[in-house]
Amino acid sequence: MDEKICLKQYLTEGEYKELLALEYLCTSTDKINLKLELNYKRNRKKTQEEGMKEINEFLYYIDDEIIAYVGISSFGGQNTAEISGMTHPQHRRKGIFRKIFQLAIEECNKRHFNKILLLADGQSESGIKFIKNVLGEYAFSEYRMKMAGKVAREGDIPIKLRKATNQDIEELVRQDTIYFNQSEPVEYESLPEEDESRGEIIYLSEVEGTVVGKIKISYAKDALPFISGFGILPKYRNKRYGKATLIEAIKLINDKDIFEVELDVEAKNSSALNIYKSCGFELQSAMNYYYSPELNLIRHQIK
Repeated sequence: MDEKICLKQYLTEGEYKELLALEYLCTSTDKINLKLELNYKRNRKKTQEEGMKEINEFLYYIDDEIIAYVGISSFGGQNTAEISGMTHPQHRRKGIFRKIFQLAIEECNKRHFNKILLLADGQSESGIKFIKNVLGEYAFSEYRMKMAGKVAREGDIPIKLRKATNQDIEELVRQDTIYFNQSEPVEYESLPEEDESRGEIIYLSEVEGTVVGKIKISYAKDALPFISGFGILPKYRNKRYGKATLIEAIKLINDKDIFEVELDVEAKNSSALNIYKSCGFELQSAMNYYYSPELNLIRHQIK
């Protein structure tokens, strides 16, 4: 039996497809959701120079088959690492996942992240047990929600969605810096028109030509359309612009003869939850996030 660990900065198309197959096996066997960000990783722009590589992908092979995976995701400007992963059901409880998890933690130490988040479905007993064993502490939960069917317009709210162009990048950075409560500007890995070429379309929400917020729709061949990056600027909140923006985005999806859409929302964000529910979104699963500020302590505990 030939075993090896492969460390990568980016996933190849072949690795992406193998991981999709493994993800399907794990989720259908365990009846849980995994948040691996595979489509995001597939579309990441490869900009870093040779010799400046960061390791984001940790793959464990047995006889040239991927049987375990850990991935690091870090979204612009937040200095936070999100770690998630999976192991083939027939290869669990052998210490395989622990090996590549340790490598991921060591990589996070090298990159000096302020915070690390470990992800597990709220129904995954094995995932939650593993995280607690490596000193993960509960931080918050996020709901995966799904809507099926057509949506009706929101009365007379004059919201219009305009595709963001490369010239809008400063506005997008400004908004995300506000929404993520960052002291430094949020970084974008690519420009809006590049994102659009990969099926990720950012729209600015406008009222009579004034920008009041933004929303993003991602289309992928292997997944339902996904809404993210949704926010309304503070001075324009409580005017029903949020719900109207969401409805306009769903109508754009419906116009493509697609009548199912998904999104994620933090469980404690009651305002957003109410908007989504009023538009017909229903809870599908809960993802728990755990953190520990002592990354070196985690590393020592799993040796």
